[in-house]
Amino acid sequence: MPQRRTVLASGASLVAATVAGCTGDPTTDADESENAAVDPYTVTVEPNGSYTFESIPETYAAIPSVWLDIGMAFGIEPDAVASFDRAPLKYYDLLPDVSLDQDAVTLLAGDAEEGYDKENFYTADVDVHLIDPQALKFYANWSDDDIAEIEDAAGPFLGTTIRFQSDSLTGGEEPAYDLYGAFEKAAAIFQRQAQFEAWQSFYDDFIEGIQQNLPPEDERPSVAAIWRGVNPDSGEFRIAEINAAANNTRTYRELGLRDDFEGRVPDGPIGYEELLDVDPDYIGAVGGLTSLTHEEFVSTVVEPFENDTNGQKLSAVQNGNVVRTGGQYMGPIVDLYSTEALAKQVFPDRFGEWPGAVSDVPEDERLFDREELADLINGEF
Repeated sequence: MPQRRTVLASGASLVAATVAGCTGDPTTDADESENAAVDPYTVTVEPNGSYTFESIPETYAAIPSVWLDIGMAFGIEPDAVASFDRAPLKYYDLLPDVSLDQDAVTLLAGDAEEGYDKENFYTADVDVHLIDPQALKFYANWSDDDIAEIEDAAGPFLGTTIRFQSDSLTGGEEPAYDLYGAFEKAAAIFQRQAQFEAWQSFYDDFIEGIQQNLPPEDERPSVAAIWRGVNPDSGEFRIAEINAAANNTRTYRELGLRDDFEGRVPDGPIGYEELLDVDPDYIGAVGGLTSLTHEEFVSTVVEPFENDTNGQKLSAVQNGNVVRTGGQYMGPIVDLYSTEALAKQVFPDRFGEWPGAVSDVPEDERLFDREELADLINGEF
């Protein structure tokens, strides 16, 4: 398999290289290029095995997912994505000096889960695909030969599915990594270990500050987390297991909410009867924070619950406790917003009132500093 030879400065060296480039000093520029060179290094990402890089990849492709947000957390914009339909772009717009230029990105497919065209992969010609090949086999009916063909023409596939446990994508196995485990793998791929350590420290301080202010475990409310969209009018709901080692319910775990379906999460959809049997304190719309505006959430989720004869009987609906979180596609950036949002929705007396939209949290009531986060993303740490 051919190894793509690219050079990319990382972290502080990237900033230094930019400053040096402005001086126009060819000697300095050459020194920076030499400093950016690396010896070959090997990264293993399950279930894809190991790959040896001869230089640091500059370009990558991702499905709008955890891996896109991971790339953005390092300040590296994608060169190709399946589509932007589910991409968490609104979070980046809230950060100073952080953006994603959609016009510069090659689209690989019709949407996030189908319509993949191999010609688009050839056109993108990226150094590494942060895409789980099992997803391409399932959604696009690709074969091992198809995967190998693109790897030979461009770069390896080193993504992995961490968003939820899925028989079709993982053979029923739990994800190989949690969010920060996958994040650390990306740090190894892009040789951004120092930046990852700074991210880990930033997150540890953030989540410790929240968890120290939570009520005792036996006083925390229960929740029924619903994924794959919440449509109260349909009367069908798919329950997500909060304590499974998967990314989509991570926010509920981090805040220690009790799972009303613990140990008996149904394989298929349930109806109002099963939801009323457990009558959770909160109903969580997994992914609704990313996929819906505040107004859309109210009109398509909250109000339909309130207007349904069965929905009206639910304690969570009666008490205004229908909440939303980042969900299955959240990486490190979205995770911060999602945790802040849920903390405010469930514990407003401890963390401040939730205004309804991530953009409307007053500056003096934010649970993490947006400027500091933007600096971290841009390699200033």
